[in-house]
Amino acid sequence: MDFGLLLDDALSYTKQGVFGDMNRWIKLILAIICIGLPFNGYVMRIYRGAHSAPEVDQWGTLVVDGLKLLIVGLIYAIPLFVLWVLAYGRMLMAIASGNINSVMIQSWTPNLIFVGLIYVIEIIIAVIVPVASIRFARTGSFAEAFNFSAIFGTIRKIGWINYIIALILISLVIGIPICIIIFGMIAIGGIAIWTLGGGIAAILGLILALVLVILVLAPLFGVFQARYMTLVYDSADSSVPSP
Repeated sequence: MDFGLLLDDALSYTKQGVFGDMNRWIKLILAIICIGLPFNGYVMRIYRGAHSAPEVDQWGTLVVDGLKLLIVGLIYAIPLFVLWVLAYGRMLMAIASGNINSVMIQSWTPNLIFVGLIYVIEIIIAVIVPVASIRFARTGSFAEAFNFSAIFGTIRKIGWINYIIALILISLVIGIPICIIIFGMIAIGGIAIWTLGGGIAAILGLILALVLVILVLAPLFGVFQARYMTLVYDSADSSVPSP
């Protein structure tokens, strides 16, 4: 698998479809502001194999598709919810009831077995969900989103090593810039606030600036990732298009 080719294609796709189209970029920002459901629906269109960034239209369809994709994600997250309750349930119940003190907090420890299982399940879900989501987008069937035989069959065709490397690579390519931007803004803002002796208004201003930057950049990262994972999925049939 030529990872450089995949990244170049996804970058070109994003530059032409979003960065180079201010109208579409603004619409995608609005789609994220609307609880993210329309944006999820837009990602579904990319998953279906659109060769160029699709238009942001038919908002009702985008919302419905986005909701369906969210439901798939929530179903996959059920084991995590259960493990979180088992690991932290007693503490959460104590907090909810108000029956908690500093001694309890200091003496309480989570169930390490369940905590370990949480990390294991998170990794398994992170591996399965991308292929499951694209499969769901293309078939329109909830059952196919949980057809583990077909999902693992697709990953085998891609190649397990290639697939894992592809997931790690996209995590780094997106995660590193996001961390640099966020921590950089926090550091610069924090220094400015400390130097100027700013109060709560300055802190709120920094938070607002962070939110705005994330909103502006989220469509770029979202479209880039969706296109990249679509190409990885299509490589199972040796049909990765040229950029």
